Amino acid sequence: MSWFTNLYASSIGKKLIMALTGLIIFGFAVGHMSGNLLIFLGPDVFNGYAAALKGNLPLLWVTRLTLLAAFPLHIFSAIQLKRLNAAARPSNYGEWQPQASTRSSRTMIYGGVVLLFFIVYHILHFTLHIQQPEFAALTYNLDGEQVHGAFEMVLMGFAPTGMGIFHVVLYLAAMVALCLHIYHGVWSAMQSLGLNHPKYNDLRKRVAAAFAFVLLIGFSAGPLLTIAGVTKAAGEAFTKQSVDQVDTDATVRR
Repeated sequence: MSWFTNLYASSIGKKLIMALTGLIIFGFAVGHMSGNLLIFLGPDVFNGYAAALKGNLPLLWVTRLTLLAAFPLHIFSAIQLKRLNAAARPSNYGEWQPQASTRSSRTMIYGGVVLLFFIVYHILHFTLHIQQPEFAALTYNLDGEQVHGAFEMVLMGFAPTGMGIFHVVLYLAAMVALCLHIYHGVWSAMQSLGLNHPKYNDLRKRVAAAFAFVLLIGFSAGPLLTIAGVTKAAGEAFTKQSVDQVDTDATVRR
Protein backbone atom coordinates (compact mmCIF):
# COMPACT_ATOMS: atom_id res chain seq x y z
CA MET A 1 0.00 0.00 0.00
CA SER A 2 3.04 2.30 -0.07
CA TRP A 3 2.14 3.36 -3.62
CA PHE A 4 -1.26 4.53 -2.38
CA THR A 5 0.30 6.38 0.56
CA ASN A 6 2.79 8.09 -1.77
CA LEU A 7 0.05 8.96 -4.23
CA TYR A 8 -2.24 10.39 -1.55
CA ALA A 9 0.64 12.43 -0.10
CA SER A 10 0.91 14.34 -3.39
CA SER A 11 -1.44 17.09 -4.53
CA ILE A 12 -2.31 15.02 -7.61
CA GLY A 13 -3.35 12.11 -5.40
CA LYS A 14 -5.52 14.34 -3.23
CA LYS A 15 -7.18 15.83 -6.32
CA LEU A 16 -7.82 12.33 -7.64
CA ILE A 17 -9.39 11.25 -4.33
CA MET A 18 -11.51 14.40 -4.32
CA ALA A 19 -12.63 13.71 -7.89
CA LEU A 20 -13.57 10.08 -7.24
CA THR A 21 -15.35 10.74 -3.94
CA GLY A 22 -17.02 13.78 -5.49
CA LEU A 23 -18.40 11.62 -8.29
CA ILE A 24 -19.77 9.17 -5.71
CA ILE A 25 -21.46 11.99 -3.81
CA PHE A 26 -22.72 13.52 -7.06
CA GLY A 27 -24.23 10.19 -8.13
CA PHE A 28 -25.99 9.90 -4.78
CA ALA A 29 -27.30 13.47 -5.12
CA VAL A 30 -28.80 12.70 -8.54
CA GLY A 31 -30.48 9.56 -7.21
CA HIS A 32 -31.74 11.35 -4.10
CA MET A 33 -33.14 14.22 -6.16
CA SER A 34 -34.92 11.80 -8.50
CA GLY A 35 -36.52 10.07 -5.53
CA ASN A 36 -37.57 13.39 -4.01
CA LEU A 37 -39.37 14.40 -7.20
CA LEU A 38 -41.66 11.37 -6.85
CA ILE A 39 -43.53 13.34 -4.19
CA PHE A 40 -45.44 15.12 -6.97
CA LEU A 41 -46.98 11.76 -7.91
CA GLY A 42 -48.88 11.52 -4.64
CA PRO A 43 -48.70 9.63 -1.33
CA ASP A 44 -49.07 6.14 -2.82
CA VAL A 45 -46.03 6.51 -5.06
CA PHE A 46 -43.87 8.49 -2.64
CA ASN A 47 -44.65 6.42 0.45
CA GLY A 48 -44.20 3.24 -1.56
CA TYR A 49 -40.80 4.48 -2.76
CA ALA A 50 -39.76 5.40 0.81
CA ALA A 51 -40.94 2.02 2.14
CA ALA A 52 -39.06 0.17 -0.62
CA LEU A 53 -35.84 2.01 0.25
CA LYS A 54 -36.25 1.35 3.95
CA GLY A 55 -37.02 -2.32 3.32
CA ASN A 56 -33.98 -2.89 1.11
CA LEU A 57 -31.40 -3.16 3.88
CA PRO A 58 -28.44 -4.33 1.73
CA LEU A 59 -28.81 -1.37 -0.65
CA LEU A 60 -29.46 1.02 2.22
CA TRP A 61 -26.36 0.04 4.20
CA VAL A 62 -24.06 -0.23 1.19
CA THR A 63 -25.09 3.32 0.27
CA ARG A 64 -24.65 4.58 3.82
CA LEU A 65 -21.24 2.96 4.30
CA THR A 66 -20.03 4.17 0.91
CA LEU A 67 -21.05 7.74 1.71
CA LEU A 68 -19.62 7.39 5.21
CA ALA A 69 -16.25 6.68 3.61
CA ALA A 70 -16.57 9.15 0.72
CA PHE A 71 -17.55 12.23 2.75
CA PRO A 72 -14.57 12.24 5.18
CA LEU A 73 -12.10 11.48 2.37
CA HIS A 74 -13.56 14.31 0.30
CA ILE A 75 -13.47 16.79 3.19
CA PHE A 76 -10.00 15.88 4.46
CA SER A 77 -8.55 15.97 0.94
CA ALA A 78 -10.05 19.43 0.39
CA ILE A 79 -8.60 20.75 3.66
CA GLN A 80 -5.17 19.28 2.96
CA LEU A 81 -5.15 20.65 -0.59
CA LYS A 82 -6.01 24.12 0.68
CA ARG A 83 -3.13 23.90 3.17
CA LEU A 84 -0.72 22.73 0.45
CA ASN A 85 -1.78 25.60 -1.80
CA ALA A 86 -1.40 28.12 1.03
CA ALA A 87 2.05 26.79 1.88
CA ALA A 88 3.15 26.98 -1.74
CA ARG A 89 1.90 30.54 -2.21
CA PRO A 90 4.56 33.24 -1.73
CA SER A 91 3.93 35.41 1.33
CA ASN A 92 5.12 38.64 -0.26
CA TYR A 93 2.11 39.26 -2.47
CA GLY A 94 1.21 42.90 -2.87
CA GLU A 95 -2.45 43.07 -3.73
CA TRP A 96 -3.81 39.63 -4.60
CA GLN A 97 -6.08 39.40 -7.60
CA PRO A 98 -7.80 36.15 -8.63
CA GLN A 99 -6.65 34.97 -12.04
CA ALA A 100 -7.91 31.57 -13.21
CA SER A 101 -10.10 30.93 -10.17
CA THR A 102 -13.84 31.45 -10.20
CA ARG A 103 -16.27 32.52 -7.51
CA SER A 104 -17.37 28.91 -7.05
CA SER A 105 -13.78 27.67 -6.66
CA ARG A 106 -12.92 30.42 -4.14
CA THR A 107 -15.96 29.53 -2.02
CA MET A 108 -15.65 25.73 -2.20
CA ILE A 109 -14.52 25.34 1.41
CA TYR A 110 -17.18 27.69 2.77
CA GLY A 111 -19.88 26.10 0.64
CA GLY A 112 -18.71 22.71 1.87
CA VAL A 113 -19.14 23.83 5.49
CA VAL A 114 -22.69 25.01 4.71
CA LEU A 115 -23.48 21.68 3.05
CA LEU A 116 -22.01 19.70 5.95
CA PHE A 117 -24.19 21.60 8.43
CA PHE A 118 -27.22 21.10 6.17
CA ILE A 119 -26.63 17.35 5.78
CA VAL A 120 -26.40 16.89 9.54
CA TYR A 121 -29.58 18.92 10.06
CA HIS A 122 -31.35 17.11 7.22
CA ILE A 123 -30.59 13.72 8.84
CA LEU A 124 -31.79 14.97 12.24
CA HIS A 125 -34.92 16.36 10.62
CA PHE A 126 -36.21 13.82 8.10
CA THR A 127 -34.30 10.63 9.00
CA LEU A 128 -33.90 10.54 12.79
CA HIS A 129 -36.94 12.81 13.47
CA ILE A 130 -35.15 14.63 16.28
CA GLN A 131 -36.04 18.11 15.05
CA GLN A 132 -39.74 17.25 14.68
CA PRO A 133 -40.31 14.00 16.64
CA GLU A 134 -43.96 13.86 15.61
CA PHE A 135 -42.77 12.62 12.21
CA ALA A 136 -41.95 9.21 13.68
CA ALA A 137 -45.62 8.49 14.42
CA LEU A 138 -46.87 9.24 10.88
CA THR A 139 -48.28 6.18 9.11
CA TYR A 140 -49.96 5.51 5.79
CA ASN A 141 -52.11 2.62 4.61
CA LEU A 142 -50.52 1.37 1.40
CA ASP A 143 -52.49 -1.50 -0.10
CA GLY A 144 -53.44 -2.75 3.37
CA GLU A 145 -49.94 -2.37 4.81
CA GLN A 146 -48.98 0.33 7.31
CA VAL A 147 -45.88 2.21 6.15
CA HIS A 148 -44.26 5.44 7.28
CA GLY A 149 -46.12 8.54 6.11
CA ALA A 150 -43.19 10.14 4.29
CA PHE A 151 -45.50 12.19 2.06
CA GLU A 152 -47.25 13.80 5.02
CA MET A 153 -43.88 14.29 6.73
CA VAL A 154 -42.63 16.44 3.86
CA LEU A 155 -45.88 18.44 3.82
CA MET A 156 -45.49 19.11 7.55
CA GLY A 157 -41.78 19.88 7.28
CA PHE A 158 -42.40 22.56 4.65
CA ALA A 159 -45.76 23.78 5.93
CA PRO A 160 -46.52 27.55 5.67
CA THR A 161 -45.58 28.15 9.31
CA GLY A 162 -42.59 29.77 11.00
CA MET A 163 -40.77 26.45 11.22
CA GLY A 164 -41.70 25.55 7.65
CA ILE A 165 -40.46 28.88 6.30
CA PHE A 166 -37.19 28.38 8.18
CA HIS A 167 -36.79 24.96 6.58
CA VAL A 168 -37.49 26.28 3.09
CA VAL A 169 -34.95 29.11 3.49
CA LEU A 170 -32.38 26.68 4.93
CA TYR A 171 -32.87 24.17 2.11
CA LEU A 172 -32.69 26.84 -0.60
CA ALA A 173 -29.49 28.31 0.87
CA ALA A 174 -27.97 24.82 0.97
CA MET A 175 -29.01 24.18 -2.62
CA VAL A 176 -27.30 27.38 -3.79
CA ALA A 177 -24.15 26.20 -2.02
CA LEU A 178 -24.60 22.78 -3.65
CA CYS A 179 -25.01 24.39 -7.08
CA LEU A 180 -21.73 26.32 -6.78
CA HIS A 181 -20.00 23.26 -5.32
CA ILE A 182 -21.23 20.96 -8.09
CA TYR A 183 -20.34 23.46 -10.82
CA HIS A 184 -16.73 23.74 -9.77
CA GLY A 185 -16.51 20.13 -8.62
CA VAL A 186 -17.75 18.54 -11.86
CA TRP A 187 -15.44 20.38 -14.24
CA SER A 188 -12.54 20.13 -11.78
CA ALA A 189 -13.13 16.37 -11.39
CA MET A 190 -13.12 15.91 -15.16
CA GLN A 191 -9.80 17.74 -15.27
CA SER A 192 -8.35 15.60 -12.47
CA LEU A 193 -9.46 12.46 -14.30
CA GLY A 194 -7.62 13.55 -17.46
CA LEU A 195 -10.57 15.01 -19.42
CA ASN A 196 -8.77 18.28 -20.07
CA HIS A 197 -8.16 19.83 -23.49
CA PRO A 198 -8.28 23.52 -24.56
CA LYS A 199 -10.65 22.58 -27.37
CA TYR A 200 -13.23 21.15 -24.99
CA ASN A 201 -12.71 23.13 -21.76
CA ASP A 202 -15.55 25.53 -22.55
CA LEU A 203 -17.87 22.58 -23.19
CA ARG A 204 -16.67 21.02 -19.92
CA LYS A 205 -17.75 24.12 -18.00
CA ARG A 206 -21.10 24.20 -19.79
CA VAL A 207 -21.74 20.58 -18.86
CA ALA A 208 -20.81 21.33 -15.23
CA ALA A 209 -23.14 24.34 -15.21
CA ALA A 210 -25.98 22.23 -16.65
CA PHE A 211 -25.54 19.54 -13.97
CA ALA A 212 -25.47 22.20 -11.24
CA PHE A 213 -28.59 23.93 -12.59
CA VAL A 214 -30.57 20.67 -12.85
CA LEU A 215 -29.72 19.77 -9.24
CA LEU A 216 -30.57 23.26 -8.04
CA ILE A 217 -34.01 23.18 -9.67
CA GLY A 218 -34.68 19.54 -8.81
CA PHE A 219 -33.87 19.88 -5.11
CA SER A 220 -35.49 23.31 -4.72
CA ALA A 221 -38.79 22.31 -6.35
CA GLY A 222 -39.92 20.21 -3.37
CA PRO A 223 -39.62 22.84 -0.60
CA LEU A 224 -40.87 25.73 -2.75
CA LEU A 225 -43.88 23.96 -4.26
CA THR A 226 -44.77 22.24 -0.99
CA ILE A 227 -44.99 25.46 1.01
CA ALA A 228 -47.01 26.96 -1.87
CA GLY A 229 -49.51 24.07 -1.67
CA VAL A 230 -48.71 22.75 -5.15
CA THR A 231 -47.22 19.44 -3.98
CA LYS A 232 -50.36 18.39 -2.11
CA ALA A 233 -52.65 19.43 -4.96
CA ALA A 234 -50.50 17.69 -7.58
CA GLY A 235 -50.33 14.53 -5.47
CA GLU A 236 -54.08 14.45 -4.94
CA ALA A 237 -54.71 15.02 -8.65
CA PHE A 238 -52.33 12.25 -9.70
CA THR A 239 -53.80 9.83 -7.13
CA LYS A 240 -57.34 10.57 -8.31
CA GLN A 241 -56.31 10.08 -11.92
CA SER A 242 -54.69 6.76 -11.04
CA VAL A 243 -57.78 5.56 -9.16
CA ASP A 244 -60.07 6.63 -12.01
CA GLN A 245 -57.83 4.79 -14.49
CA VAL A 246 -57.94 1.62 -12.39
CA ASP A 247 -61.75 1.83 -12.16
CA THR A 248 -61.97 2.38 -15.92
CA ASP A 249 -59.71 -0.60 -16.66
CA ALA A 250 -61.74 -2.77 -14.28
CA THR A 251 -64.97 -1.74 -16.00
CA VAL A 252 -63.54 -2.52 -19.44
CA ARG A 253 -62.40 -5.97 -18.28
CA ARG A 254 -65.87 -6.74 -16.95
